[in-house]
Amino acid sequence: MNRRQLLKSIFSALALVGYVRLDSAQASGMGMMMGGMGNGMGMRSGNPSQQDMESMMSPENRGPMQTGMELFARHAQVHRKVTFLPDGIHAVSLSAHPETVALLQAHVSQMYARLAEDKPFPYPMSRSVPVLFAHPTWYHRNLELLKDGVAVTETSNDPEMVRVIHEHAREITRFVKDGMPAMMRDMMR
Repeated sequence: MNRRQLLKSIFSALALVGYVRLDSAQASGMGMMMGGMGNGMGMRSGNPSQQDMESMMSPENRGPMQTGMELFARHAQVHRKVTFLPDGIHAVSLSAHPETVALLQAHVSQMYARLAEDKPFPYPMSRSVPVLFAHPTWYHRNLELLKDGVAVTETSNDPEMVRVIHEHAREITRFVKDGMPAMMRDMMR
């Protein structure tokens, strides 16, 4: 899949869940803008395939994708603090908005359930998510549902997995701070 097709697929997926309206001229322009994007889109093989993109929006993945996109839309309503530990992270994400709290709790619960079931979640916009899903037994996860958000602790004895956990925490913090533009910047790296 070339870069233009990839971007069209991503924006089509986002449009499917109702967050982006994109006509073919916009998709073409976005593809041109992203023309210098290198490999390493987060998939184990280096580039997401058409199958990866189709899988991302399969019926079983639409719920988690929609929850994630809603969180992108509400990113300014989330306050996040991450403590980096030698063996992982402790992160607290809070919101004063009950709907956003429910989304945070649902999203993290959904992702942790998928990890426990060894049920990968295709997310080519992230470099860390595919690695975390490829090795769910290499790290420990603890989720605490708070009245106004979530507290997460993720740790590992494997130094490389600790690096991935740290990167994922930074990635999520960028998403909370900047929303969808952070995801687009991460994709271009």
